[in-house]
Order: sequence, then C-alpha cells, then structure tokens
Amino acid sequence: VVDDEKEIVSILDEFLRKNGYDVISASSGEKALEMINSGAAFDGAILDIRMPKVDGIALLKKLKERSSKVPVFILSGSVGAEAGQKQLEELGYAEQDILYKPVDLKEILSKIKERVG
Repeated sequence: VVDDEKEIVSILDEFLRKNGYDVISASSGEKALEMINSGAAFDGAILDIRMPKVDGIALLKKLKERSSKVPVFILSGSVGAEAGQKQLEELGYAEQDILYKPVDLKEILSKIKERVG
C-alpha cells in the first residue's frame, strides 16, 4: 500500500491485515521505490496515482518491469473514471484497476480477492 496520505495508508493497512493479508506500507513513492529496488516480493500493490516526486505511474512501471503478473490497483482522488483509465491505457496498462477516493473498503477487498486471492 503506497499513498502520501498517511491516513489512507493506515486505514488500508489495518483493514487488509484484519482480512488476512500481509501488508507492506509506504507513505511516499520514494520509500516504495526503495522497497521495490531492494528485491522485496509483492503479490499485489495498491498505489496512489498522484504523489510528489515518485508517483504511482512510475511505481507501476517499475513493478511491471520486475513481474508483469503482479496485480496493481491504482488509487485516485483527482482523476475521473474515464480520464484515469485513458491515462493508464496511453501508458499500456489498460488492465489495471482504478479505485477512487474516498476508498470503498468492500470494493477494494472484492477486487483484491478476485485478482490476488
């Protein structure tokens, strides 16, 4: 879980742990990039699309370089559904799921169960 809004990270981290998932969290793209570069293994990722310095799109690209099979969910508070999907399609990532803030925890859990298990 990566988001520059610490409250979002905290809510998602706690919720996913309560639902049986092991969670690694970061409150900045830079910290997440360090984790990715260190070789940490991920079964899936939830990334905020807009963060200072290293954004969710940069992290998405890096994760996909390592493993094209890692499901990635994009969190967005500022991009509309069509605009967000179009931005991802332009980058060649049309299969990614976009989750909108404020987060719907049941929707997130449903999508994670569907794609990660």
